[in-house]
Amino acid sequence: MMLQKRSMNKVLSIMGPTASGKTDLAIRLSEKFNLEIISIDSVMLYKEFNIGSAKPNKDTLLKFPHKMVDILEPYEKYSVALFYNELINQIKIAHDLKKTPILVGGSMMYFKTFFSGGLSKLNDISIETKKYVNSMFESHSLKYLYNYLKDIDPESAKKIHPNDIYRIQRMLEIFFSNNEKPSITLKKCSKNVQYFNNLNLSILPNDRKSIHKNIEKRFNIMINDGLIEEVSFLLKKYVDLKLPAMSTIGYKEVNKYLSGSIGLNDMKEEVLSATRQLAKRQITWLRHLDSTTVYSFIDYDNIESRIEFFLAE
Repeated sequence: MMLQKRSMNKVLSIMGPTASGKTDLAIRLSEKFNLEIISIDSVMLYKEFNIGSAKPNKDTLLKFPHKMVDILEPYEKYSVALFYNELINQIKIAHDLKKTPILVGGSMMYFKTFFSGGLSKLNDISIETKKYVNSMFESHSLKYLYNYLKDIDPESAKKIHPNDIYRIQRMLEIFFSNNEKPSITLKKCSKNVQYFNNLNLSILPNDRKSIHKNIEKRFNIMINDGLIEEVSFLLKKYVDLKLPAMSTIGYKEVNKYLSGSIGLNDMKEEVLSATRQLAKRQITWLRHLDSTTVYSFIDYDNIESRIEFFLAE
């Protein structure tokens, strides 16, 4: 009985850069183990944003249900705090069903929020604050932002790689929104942290060429599957509404192409370039993430063995 109680507090996380095969791996693992797949993806949340988000097709979702997919209308706004609260709810539901949740995706800020116990106590970060921090980066450099953070809060800067733009910007947003050191703000938030028995697995490429090849292959599939037509349909259907996911990689560039701002070849190159940069940032974050076990793309047998051992503990 004690073992059962302990197992019901376990959470698996499969992380990796975009186009690393995380979804396929999660499905393979769910066939072998008693798992509940929960998507950690900021675009798959939205209905009708299917091809550009690399969302599993309807048949796959019917056979292998993914929680946190298609839960928002295309025009709805969302936040990290809302995502965290719903994620905790889905984890508890999985545990009640005596299943182990497996969190799968590439939205690193969502993973970071989960690992740190949530940011629900933070003051809301306004669009103006985000724009201000972004303008600091555009007017100066990433090095300037990192040194700025180091000056105001050495403790936070010490935990962040100087090239991790996402986390540096996030810390500065917290600073300007709360008027105190981010490290102090986050410590206050940690009082309500919900702890789980986590196994964090990172799937990383053996070399840069392999991930670039995967990115290009997947994007070509998206184009052939109708990504341009999907974006055109969404723009026409919701012509008078702002769609948050339309500003994400792939959708943003296709939108520019459809508006006539760029040509087809330039659109494709912009998507590939932005996706490669995203993958680079994700890999950097994962390599500096504490308490994670790193595997290569094809190391499936060792991944399964590690999960089997974790579930049996």
